[in-house]
Amino acid sequence: MAKKNYKAAEAVEFYIGNYRFDAVRVIETKEYRMSQGQILTPIGVNRNWLGTLPKKAPKVYQSLVEQGLNHDTLSTQYTVNSAGTRADTIPLRNVRIIWRYFDKQGNLEAQKLIDALSEDSLISRFEQVWGESRTVEQRRFDDSRILDTPRPWTRMFESEFEENLARITKLHKKSIRNGLYYWEFIYGWMTPEEKAKLDIVNPVLPNGRRRNKIHQMLSDQTKERLTPHVTSILILMKSANSVDELRRLVSRQYGVDQPNLFDGWNLG
Repeated sequence: MAKKNYKAAEAVEFYIGNYRFDAVRVIETKEYRMSQGQILTPIGVNRNWLGTLPKKAPKVYQSLVEQGLNHDTLSTQYTVNSAGTRADTIPLRNVRIIWRYFDKQGNLEAQKLIDALSEDSLISRFEQVWGESRTVEQRRFDDSRILDTPRPWTRMFESEFEENLARITKLHKKSIRNGLYYWEFIYGWMTPEEKAKLDIVNPVLPNGRRRNKIHQMLSDQTKERLTPHVTSILILMKSANSVDELRRLVSRQYGVDQPNLFDGWNLG
C-alpha cells in the first residue's frame, strides 16, 4: 500500500449548532476543507461511505456527480487545540451535497445541519472563524443558493390577519386567490435583492404557483424586517372595508402609491 502524502494544513474548531467540526485550511493553497470522517459520523454514516460509493451504489454516485460532487479527497495533517490530527478531507461543496443527499433520504441529523446552513453558508462560517471577509459579489452569489432547502412550515400570519383579509376580499381565508393580496401588500415590499433570491430558490412553476410556501424560503433577516410591516398592514386592514380602501390607506400611510398589481386580472 502506497504511503499517504499528507499536505500541511491548519485548523480551528467551529460549530453548527451543537455539532463541532474542524475548519481546515490547506497552507499551500488556502483552500477550505473538512474532515471526511467528521461530516459523516454525526449523521450516523460510515466514514468510508464516500470511498466505497462508486462501486456499491454507482447510480447514487453518478447522481451526486451530476450535482457537482467531485472525488477530490486530500490527506492533511494539522494541529487543533494543541492536538495533532491527520484526516482525509474534502472540499466544502462536497459537504453540502452529501448532507443534502442524506437529508432527502430522511436522515434527521443531516436535516438539522442543512436547516442550520440555510441561515449561512459553510464558506461564510469558515471565514468568520478565520477572521476573513467576503466581497459583495461573493456574498450575493452565495445568497442565491443558501436557501435551497425549505424550512419546516411555520405560521407567519396570525388568524386575525387571515380573517380580516378574507373579510375585505370577500374570499374564503384559505382561497388560493388571496395569495395575490399577500404578495401585493406584504411580499411586494421585499427589496429587489430579496425578490431576486426568492425567484432563484423558489421559482414560479408553469401552473403559476411556487414550489414551496414563500415564507419557508425567506431568510430570518427578511422575516424580521417584514414582521413590523405585517403588523402595520393588519392595523390598516381593520379600518378598511374593501381592497381598494386598503390600498388608499397604505398609500396614505407610506406616502407612496400602492399599485394594484392585478388590474385587469380575472379574479372571478
